[in-house]
Amino acid sequence: MNHVLHQHPFTPCDQLPNADVSTFRALAIPEEILPIEVGDQFRHRMGTKPLEVAQWLPSDDETAPTIAMKRELLRNRREEVVGLLEGGDDAAEEAATLIAEFCGLPLHARGIDALAEASLLVADDIVVMQPKCIDGGEQQLVVVAGVVCSPSRWSIQTKLGSSMMAVHAPVPQYSEHVGKAVDTTLPRLRVDQPMVRSNWTIEDHCALFQPVAPGKPLVQDPTQLWIRMERQTLRALPQTGGSMFTIRTYQQPITEYVTRGKDVATTLFSLVKRLPDDVAKYKSLLHYREALLAWLEPFTK
Repeated sequence: MNHVLHQHPFTPCDQLPNADVSTFRALAIPEEILPIEVGDQFRHRMGTKPLEVAQWLPSDDETAPTIAMKRELLRNRREEVVGLLEGGDDAAEEAATLIAEFCGLPLHARGIDALAEASLLVADDIVVMQPKCIDGGEQQLVVVAGVVCSPSRWSIQTKLGSSMMAVHAPVPQYSEHVGKAVDTTLPRLRVDQPMVRSNWTIEDHCALFQPVAPGKPLVQDPTQLWIRMERQTLRALPQTGGSMFTIRTYQQPITEYVTRGKDVATTLFSLVKRLPDDVAKYKSLLHYREALLAWLEPFTK
């Protein structure tokens, strides 16, 4: 896959927009998911908070274009965005039913097709987990299904059959910092009490659909970078004994993001500066870090 530079998050990274997008302006990332500093050193944190069911999968001004992007991907590139492990249909349908009930709309399909149908009711991506025995050992929650149209340089197909620890194996220091906490939290989820958390990174391409990383840096100037934020929710699937994980992704140009105020710019500066090299590389910003910090510093004054 070759990345093609453009300025439209709803166009895949390997395509050019099919219309003039010069007037497009990204939605400001919701205040409640902006990154924050905790402590004075880097550490992965779960940061989960209880969420009212009524606030589970909210809509906003970018919901419609995100769904339109998903519809095109499901029509033309379904094998890249839909994944199913054998035996995962029931869990996929249970997750789909919860989404449809939340939206107040009926489902017409079954199994994985129901999950694909439900994915077009919301802007969020959906990953479904179910207990499975791995290598003859104890049961663990593993990925059995998903519809992921806004991947941050990963693919749902590569995660099928993986535990949460295995899913996050590429994330440096994940297992040491939060691996056990995640494995403990997932089985305790409730259907009537979703949990929410957020995650941030910096990328040199704006596309929501980025299933692979580029082979080299794409831009030269830090002002061409985008901040990418994920609003992630976790919710139990009591009928199948599993859980579902939703991911709503936002992309905003770094130049617009820092205009939100000194506090926002200062927090980002501090978070970028404290990242260990391996984590900075994973977050796609090791190559850009020094230039980005130099550019950000005046906004912190």
